[in-house]
Parts: sequence; structure tokens; C-alpha cells
Amino acid sequence: MLNWIWIFIIQGNQTNLSADNDYVTFAQYNDCMTNKVNHREPCTATANFQQTKTKVYQYLNTNPACIAYSKYVDTVFALNQLDSSALNQDNLYQNCRASPEFLAIVKTSDCLYNQFIVPELKL
Repeated sequence: MLNWIWIFIIQGNQTNLSADNDYVTFAQYNDCMTNKVNHREPCTATANFQQTKTKVYQYLNTNPACIAYSKYVDTVFALNQLDSSALNQDNLYQNCRASPEFLAIVKTSDCLYNQFIVPELKL
């Protein structure tokens, strides 16, 4: 099962992922997503958003880096290790969700890119 992670914003830390600051936990991610993200954006109902979302799902389900990340996410949730597991363990997140290929796909929808992905990448 692919766990789709839309956004991740950590209060007070607006730097990009790096070897020095990549230990954001799944619990921190979930807290920020709950408190900071409006999933009811009107633009999500547009045809462009829906088409791009379909392309994103195809990419996430076929790209080896994304498949590895999905398996890691599944394990974290199955073991209930949200408080102790890093979102970017072994650069799995970055290799999938911040890859040039992924970003090229999401940039085809202003809504998806600006409302969901840009805030996510502003860790």
C-alpha cells in the first residue's frame, strides 16, 4: 500500500533537507500536517489537479526509490514508530519526493505544486 504524504512543514525550521537536519519524525510531520495544511483547497477539484494526481500515483508506484520509501513508511506505521522514525531515513524521502522527475510531474499543476508540494519542501 502506498502511503501518500502530501505536506510537511515543521514550525520554526524552514531550511531544506540536508545531512544536518533530516531527522524530522513521522509524528512531527503528522502534527504539522494536521495543524497547517488545508486539504480542502478548491483547486483540488479541477481536472488539471486530478490528472496530475493520477500521474503522481503512477510515478510513486513505479519508481524504485518511491517503492522503497513506501515500504519504509509502511514499516514505520506497522511498528507504530512514528515518534522515533525519521521521515528521510537513508534519504528515501528525498530520493523520491524531491527528485527532479517527481517535481517535474507536480509542477504541471499549479495547485498541487504551490498548495501542497512547495510547503512540504520548506521543511
